[in-house]
Amino acid sequence: MSSASKKFDPRSENKLNYKAIVVIIILTISYQIYISEFMLDNGEFQFGSMTYGLGALISGIFALYVSKKYAGSEVFGAAYAALGIGLLLLFAGDTIYLYYEHVLEEDPYPSIADVFFVLYYPFTAYHLIRNIRYFKKDFNLSSKLFVPGLALAIVLIFAFISFDSLEGYSFDFYFGLIFVMGSSLILSLAILGVTVFRHSILGVAWLLLAVGIFLFTFADVWYYYLELVEEYSDSHFTNTLWITSNMIIVYALYKHKKII
Repeated sequence: MSSASKKFDPRSENKLNYKAIVVIIILTISYQIYISEFMLDNGEFQFGSMTYGLGALISGIFALYVSKKYAGSEVFGAAYAALGIGLLLLFAGDTIYLYYEHVLEEDPYPSIADVFFVLYYPFTAYHLIRNIRYFKKDFNLSSKLFVPGLALAIVLIFAFISFDSLEGYSFDFYFGLIFVMGSSLILSLAILGVTVFRHSILGVAWLLLAVGIFLFTFADVWYYYLELVEEYSDSHFTNTLWITSNMIIVYALYKHKKII
């Protein structure tokens, strides 16, 4: 076989590795069983309390690794560096959150940790916008209206459900709305990215990234609702969604690194 025939074809990486998907599903189920059956909701610090931050840390480091590989790239280096920084800010926020909860024994919501959580959104938005604008210069009217339209729809749904549950709005609602707005924007941009790349060699990587961001966004919105109605706990399924989203994001970053 000639050397040319052995040359790496990036199109071969533009496919899902179903073994990896199965591993993610198994880990997701195992984690949910762990937090539901073996992790006590007694306020004490346990391994399950730190998995959100660890997931963000691993994802952030991997994103920075990808950005380093494309340091000379016109778009990928800066874009993935921004994503990595955003994820590391989540890790920093979660660390502060746990410090308030388990060391100071104070309510961590709201707290200074929320500043780091909020900063995740502009960095991640920059990552998505830079990639999208680089690969598609012009958008029709429907595409231009898609991002603000979907983001507004998510915010309105959250507001309606919250009002129906609380029979009115409070400070916690308006404070949580900041995060819901950020999450809805990120989700809308990720889906727009899928429409841009769906027929390209980056299609699968972007689909995975969008799924990861969707799960993370859904868990975020759900979490802020649970905080409003005081039903959040460390054993709630939102924690599993966050961990699963990080696993998918890492796999998406791996696919991106292999494709380009």
